[in-house]
Amino acid sequence: MEQRLQAISSSLDEANQQLEQSRKEIQQLRQELSQIKGQLAATKPISEQSLHKDEVDTARTTASAIEDLQERQQTLEEQVKLHEQTKVESDSKYPVRVTGLILFNSFINKGIVDNIDLPEVALAGSNDSGDGSAGASFRQTILGLQGFGPRIAGARTSADVNLDFFGGLAYGSTATSAGIVRMRTASINFDWDHDSIQAGMVGPLISPLSPTSYATVAEPSLAGAGNLWTWSPQLRYAHQIPLHSTRKLQFELGLWDPPTAGYSTNLLFRAPSPGEYSKQPAYESRISYGTPTKNSYGDSFNEHPFQVGLSGYYSRQSYPYGENLDTWAVTTDWRVPLGDHFEVSGEGYRGLGLGGLGGGVYKDILIGVNPVTGGNPYRGLNAIGGWTQFKTRFGRSLEANASIGLDDGFAGDFHSLQFPATATEVQLRARNKMVVANLIFKPKTYIIFSPEYRRIWTWPIYGAGTSADIFSLSAGYQF
Repeated sequence: MEQRLQAISSSLDEANQQLEQSRKEIQQLRQELSQIKGQLAATKPISEQSLHKDEVDTARTTASAIEDLQERQQTLEEQVKLHEQTKVESDSKYPVRVTGLILFNSFINKGIVDNIDLPEVALAGSNDSGDGSAGASFRQTILGLQGFGPRIAGARTSADVNLDFFGGLAYGSTATSAGIVRMRTASINFDWDHDSIQAGMVGPLISPLSPTSYATVAEPSLAGAGNLWTWSPQLRYAHQIPLHSTRKLQFELGLWDPPTAGYSTNLLFRAPSPGEYSKQPAYESRISYGTPTKNSYGDSFNEHPFQVGLSGYYSRQSYPYGENLDTWAVTTDWRVPLGDHFEVSGEGYRGLGLGGLGGGVYKDILIGVNPVTGGNPYRGLNAIGGWTQFKTRFGRSLEANASIGLDDGFAGDFHSLQFPATATEVQLRARNKMVVANLIFKPKTYIIFSPEYRRIWTWPIYGAGTSADIFSLSAGYQF
């Protein structure tokens, strides 16, 4: 171990020496080029053909040398990064990187909400519920690992996993600060030049975007109000067709393990969801047009990416007594830069039984009494919704975001059934809407400060709606 560290240290010293030497040579050549330009500017304006051939050749040679040295400098910087990466120990000879976001969230809630540090719906108040709350949390902190492997059949291989502390609260006097570790996302990736295969626990293929927020990280911003977000096991394939240097057409297919809307029926073991009872996966597809990416699921090469997409989804759900439900969704997404400082993005959807995806006010079905037959049918809930965000950038360190989202279950589906007097607030919830505004300030690359205001409106199918105002201040360190 000690010998390995000494070897790494020696390699780093050598690379840094070469890097420093390259910088000195670039500076010297720039000075020479500046002197030549000054001499040329001092002469009378004449055509290049009449310039002294040696002066023109010298200027061109110097410029070429600077370009070569800049390439060498970039290569050396990458080598330094690689040597630093080997400090992370693993059983693999390939590089491993530790990533994360240590995130502090403070909040003041004016009104009653479902979850005080990450509210999604506004609840009706009562005599013993008070009229608000305030607190702070580190539960949305993220820890991650990225691994980079060998090429297999020409594909670059990589894998990543991200954990947070939003898996519940520990029983005890420190419950407010002791979040339970949860697997957030994970993926194994095979990336060719124009094709990708991914096995992962990630967001729905049909919903690739989310609004920007550091107040809602454990669940994306506008979750429950128009953002289909649920992370679940998937298998994806994507193919890119380059149209020209700045645009590409992409086709994606996916198989998805649809989760249950709401809570599991078994507290100790994993019980099958209605989708898993059907003995077949959910099917996803997407076609998109936009800016090329580093790989089919990675970041864009462009600092101001453009994309538009159209997606489809189908899943069979099986319920007791032989009842089946064919759930589906059609979605669209867009991300459009408006010059260098503005951007509009968003998603929209229309479907049936979208609770497992995070839509349909978190309900796939409604259960009640048919007023005509007197039976107790399972009725799929139709839903429509979406969100849009307007982003403004004030340089590289400050941006402002304003977004609005809506998730709306069809009233006709509710009115076709009679609900018992014991029906819960969740069963009768029909619509949820949010408005969000935040500032994100990064004085340094890895330091984040973000104040945010959020207003939530929630309506039941019967009676008046409720609302809540959330004020939050987040601070984070990203690594």
